[in-house]
Amino acid sequence: MANLVRTLTVRLLAFFIACSAAMPASASSPVQANTPSSETQSHSSFQRHYTATAYITLLSITIFSRSAVGFGYAGIEERTDGARQSLSLRFLSGSSPERAHGLNRFGFIQENVEQKNRIMVAADYFGLMTANAEDSFRDAKAALNSTTGAQVAFVAARAVINQQKTSYSVRHMLLPSSYRGSNADQLLEQVQAEFAAPLVGQSEKTETLNGSATSTFLSSLRQAILAAGDAYQSRIVFNGKIFQFHASLHPDAKTGVELQRAGLTASPDAITQLSGVLRNEKTNEISTFRLWFEQGSPNFLPLRFEFKPKSYLRLVFDEDPSAPAQTLTLNRELPE
Repeated sequence: MANLVRTLTVRLLAFFIACSAAMPASASSPVQANTPSSETQSHSSFQRHYTATAYITLLSITIFSRSAVGFGYAGIEERTDGARQSLSLRFLSGSSPERAHGLNRFGFIQENVEQKNRIMVAADYFGLMTANAEDSFRDAKAALNSTTGAQVAFVAARAVINQQKTSYSVRHMLLPSSYRGSNADQLLEQVQAEFAAPLVGQSEKTETLNGSATSTFLSSLRQAILAAGDAYQSRIVFNGKIFQFHASLHPDAKTGVELQRAGLTASPDAITQLSGVLRNEKTNEISTFRLWFEQGSPNFLPLRFEFKPKSYLRLVFDEDPSAPAQTLTLNRELPE
């Protein structure tokens, strides 16, 4: 029985790692918060680092867990000048190969958003993740038993959004397998150069969408957290796909007590749970996730987030102030 559980665990962890790099998420703790230079100008910056734990359940009972199987980083910077506001939001997550049987998976998102009177007028998005085909236990086991070559498949996506239309491109490319979370800044530089260069033996999908306005994922999460009321919805573009995003919010003092015991909050009664649903407009496929944040705190970004790639597998990212820094910033200007 022990060998069976161990084998199942290895396969599930491989499957989870394959999913985690592609799954959006968000969070943060203050890096700096500058005092406004005038009544109409302000600047604030926050970040948070995470460590992931995987839980395997059978009949809703946890039969195995493994800590430190992955990492996460999120950051947000906000600048306000009168009625105009500029936002830069970043998220990086991935596996820890030494804790995930050598699997190296990670993804990165950066969004830049311009608002006027709290309404988005323009945005750009860039996302990058390792590509994989581990859709089953067999695929996961094959990934674990395979030897990583000199190159790994990546998929990169970018989008430019205004109030009238959304333009996006998705490109697949092969890049050195030596890249991982710790040196991903070098990878981002290479991907930007790849996007700027003409296509040679690669595939790229480019499309312009007119009609209903779209937003971005991290920006919509921020809006949902800050919005008054217990529900929020928007239409977003993510990784070249259009989704309907719905969020519901409610107080969760029980989880607040857990976070207090972990030293992550001093106000357990202020902890709010956000349950999110993403529905692919084309396929109607649904993804769900949850996150927890401290209501009323200047640092509103989540202390914890989780999702379930499968009904029996749950992945939880908790803030870890001692985690190694994973701070990335893409050049502001996207390639033409």
